[in-house]
Parts: sequence; structure tokens; C-alpha cells
Amino acid sequence: MKLTKAFCNFLAHSNAKLALLVGLLSPAFAEEVPENDVVFRALGDELKRAMSLHLADLDKPYFVQYSVDDTVTYRTTATYGAVVNSDQNRSRVFQSQVRVGSYDLDNSNFAGRGGVGGRRGLSGSAELPVDDDYASLRHAIWLATDTQYKDAVETLTQKRAYMKDRNLQERAVDFAKAKSVSAIQPRINLTFDRKPWEDYARRISASFESYRHIQNSDLSLAAGAENRYLVNSEDSRLRYSDTGAILRITAGAQTPDGQRISDSLVYYAPSLEGLPELEQVLADVGKLADRFAAMLKAPILEDYTGPVLFDGVASAQLFRQLLAAGVTGQPDPVGSQRRASQGGDDLETRLGKRILPTTFHIYDDPRDRQFQDTFLAGHYLFDDEGVPAERVEIVVDGKLDGMVMSRTPTKQFAKSNGHGRRVGGEAPRSAVGCLYIEAAKGLSPEELKKELIDAAEAEGLKFGLKITGLSGRVGGTSGFGGPGGRFGRGGGGRGGAGRLVGDPISIYRVHVADGREEPVRGCEFSSLDLRSLRRIIAAGNVQTVHNSAGGGAPASSVIAPAILFEELELSRIRQEAEKKPILEAPHARQVRERGP
Repeated sequence: MKLTKAFCNFLAHSNAKLALLVGLLSPAFAEEVPENDVVFRALGDELKRAMSLHLADLDKPYFVQYSVDDTVTYRTTATYGAVVNSDQNRSRVFQSQVRVGSYDLDNSNFAGRGGVGGRRGLSGSAELPVDDDYASLRHAIWLATDTQYKDAVETLTQKRAYMKDRNLQERAVDFAKAKSVSAIQPRINLTFDRKPWEDYARRISASFESYRHIQNSDLSLAAGAENRYLVNSEDSRLRYSDTGAILRITAGAQTPDGQRISDSLVYYAPSLEGLPELEQVLADVGKLADRFAAMLKAPILEDYTGPVLFDGVASAQLFRQLLAAGVTGQPDPVGSQRRASQGGDDLETRLGKRILPTTFHIYDDPRDRQFQDTFLAGHYLFDDEGVPAERVEIVVDGKLDGMVMSRTPTKQFAKSNGHGRRVGGEAPRSAVGCLYIEAAKGLSPEELKKELIDAAEAEGLKFGLKITGLSGRVGGTSGFGGPGGRFGRGGGGRGGAGRLVGDPISIYRVHVADGREEPVRGCEFSSLDLRSLRRIIAAGNVQTVHNSAGGGAPASSVIAPAILFEELELSRIRQEAEKKPILEAPHARQVRERGP
């Protein structure tokens, strides 16, 4: 399953920060472009015209690609039993990519004179009519392409002038060639009855009225269907569909000393009907409320140095925040200063070097729709450059062996492996899809807990630490990112800027004497970066999925086992906290007045 690009864009800009789609891609494709598809016909005809664009003494396009996201979305939000909004929307978003020059040197990968991250002059987006009117569609495509071409030739002119005055090191070509593909899937439509789903949202959100200790709660429910088109001048033709739904429930509270804490429940499904039954969600909300009650009473964790177990989704979140960005091959744009290797954001220089214990194996393979019984948000069959998805070996025997690649080469990797992906109107760039972390000789949950206790006892400690949830990384790509929300402090490590890992939001002391687990709160990592992964001493044999969408990154999934670090440092968060509200929330007063 794959979250559609339009829905990821919707997530990134919605007030609820909620996205859609864990999509379904059927493997049943035809190869012939249907003659009755007006959108396809308008794209193809305008593409032929675009290849003849020419300004005097300037370059013609050598490559043009058009994409369209034809999307229907439904969204409802609710709080404390009341629907805040409920709406349905239809859109057609057009994305163009115009390259002038040649595969060796074109208008991409330039950050000089106003370029941003090498993306300037490469892509653009526009709204297309939702009516199947051939003339109107061509007119909108023509206007967008004309603007994009003018920007492209200007950028290439500036890039060539910049390069003449610079002593540039050996650089990769700007764009890699790829084989053409043709795959056509039947169009889909989204139909549903709003009323039962509005009632579903009301009843779930109303359940928070029973929990006096929770200050705020919100629910967002979204569903959609999308037909996606891609055509390019290399004769690739794609039309495929996504459907899906996501339910997100967030809650926040304040401790007696003023610290804000948060948590969330997120459910992905291929359709509204695939979401959990009401009774299951209400039971999960009850467990969430119990966790809040325990956390509000929990003591603050002071300075700690010792073994730490990342269990459940926390391990997948950690690998996402430390590793996912670093294994995406990205060239240094002309006109930029070389990136400093901070944590996991630039790993190509470490190819062939060990970054994990030798028992670890990591690969990315977006082609499977689910892992065991869990939907994978990062699933897709073709990337946003028309390249079929491939399995990519990333870490073998603990050593960095490969990276996921788009059609933008680096010095080490010359071609795409089907991982060129885009968000909204941005140009595609390399991004993970479904990142699998595996470890040989994995331990059962019980054995892993015993390893934690034994490691703490060997250090003369009374307890070890177990973390089961992290907040989203500051400036990172974790999408719903785990339970951070507006109440989450976010980020990990000292000093604020440049933090790589989110703060623990669900953390327990595991006592050596009896194995008892006691919640604690209010701590952050003193130092945790990519190098820390070499200090893993054990891993579990049960893998957990962390799905992510939005946050300025394509939808993705990380599948990882629990991991035990020999030693990490955590310390108390030292910051001024807001006072609690003078009056209790209305629902809290009502609960108190009703009594037990």
C-alpha cells in the first residue's frame, strides 16, 4: 500500500495534520493507452508539442514528464462528541518536469544564485479542470509548461555561467536514462455514505468525556481515491489507482508540575470499511487513557547512563529518525557547500564501512502491500519517475552496501533503483519506501527483557530503561511521527538545533530486583546519533511497523525489531513549564460532579 502524493500533500497542509491513504495497487495492468481517456489524450498531445519548444539561441527540452493526481477526498474531524467539519473535495493536480540541455548537464542540481537545494527550474505544478474537457485541459497544461520551460532555460544559463568561474570537483551527470514502461490500470471511484462515518467519529471522540485527566483530544478521519497519470518523452505511460483511509486520534494533558505530555492512536486501512470496529477503537482509547493516568503520576527521570531497550514501535521510529534520510542517494547541487555529515543525513561517504553490528541486514522493498497483517503506507509498484520499484540491499553484515536512488545519479550510483518519489509539486527525489531491518539470532520479548536486566545488574544499576514511543524528530521526516502532536516537545538531544532523535514519550524503569516496570517521564537523550547504532548488543525476533505520511516527505514504512543498547545517556529536560489552566476543562468538571 502506498499513500498517494495528493493525500500526503493534504496531510502536510491540513490543520489536523492528517493524511490519507494506505493505497492498493492491483497487479493487473494493461499496456495500451485507452483512447477514451481525455486526460491521457490531452497529456500525450501536449507532450509532443512541448518537445518542440524553442527560444532563439537557447536549448530545447530533451526530456519532459507530466504527472496528474486526480483525487477525491473525504475528511471529517471531531472533538468531544461533536463533528467540527465534514467535507468532500475533488481535484486534479498537474505536475510538470521540463529538462533542457542534456542528460550530462541540464537545469537541475543547481543551488547557485537563488537555487534552493538543486530543485530550482526543474518542476512546477498547477490545478487542472476536473471536467473531462479536452481543450480546457490542454490549455492549462500548455500554460504550465510554457512557464516551466522559460524557467528551465534561465536556470541552465545561470548554471553554465556559474560553472565557468568555479573549479568543480568531478561530478556525476545530472540525469540517468531509464527504460520506458507502459502499464494501464482501470480507473476507480470513491463512493460512501457520510452519515455512519460521522457517527463513528462522534462516538469515538465522545469517549474522552469520561477521562477527566485528559485536557485535549481530537479525531481526524480521512478517506480517498486517486487515479494517477504519468507520461514522459521517453514513451513511458502509466495510469494506476490508490484508495485508502486513515484514522488519527490525539490527546494531551499536563502534569502537576506543568509538563505537557501527548500520545496518539493511528490506524491505516485500504478503505473506510477496513478501519477497526468501533468497539476495538473505544477499547484502545481506554488503554490510552490509562497510560496517561500512569504518566501523570510518574516521577521525572534524572540523569541516567546505562542499557536502554527500544521496544515496539520505538525501535522503528529510531531507525527512521537516524537512518532513513541517510540512505537516500543525493548529489551535492552545483553552487552548494558540501553537506556536513550530521547523524544519518549523508551516508554515501561511509559505503563499505560498518554502521551496525554484523548481525544486521537492512533492505528497502516497496513492492509488498503489507507485512504480516499490517498495511504498509510505503508500498508502490512504480516510482514517480516511471521506474519500477526494486528491492535494494542497504546494510549487509552490518556494513553499508547500497542506497535507494532516483534518476539523479551520485558519484557512487549511476542509475535509479525505483525510489524517485515526490511530494506535491516538487520534483522527484530519492526516498525510502518500505525499509526492513532484520537481525540474526533475534531474542524473544522475554529473553530481551532479561538481557536488559542482566546488563543493568552488571553495571551495578537498580534498573534499566525501556522506551516504547518517541516524539517526532525536529525538522525530520517522520510524518505522524509517533505521538508528538502539538503537545509534544519534540526533538531529542541537547541544545535544540540539530537534534536527531525525538524525546522519549513512553518510557519505563525495569527494576533489576523483580522485573517490575515503572513509568517515568521528562527526559531527553544527551547523545544519540548514527554511531550509537554500533552499541546495539541484542535484538528481538518480533518486528513492528511504523507508517508515516506527510511532514514534507513521501509515505513510507519502517519495519524493525526491538533493540537493546549497551549504554545510552539520558537526562532531565530542563525548561520552564506553563502553569496549568486556572479552571478545569468542562468535561473534567462534569466527570467530577458525577462522582465515581
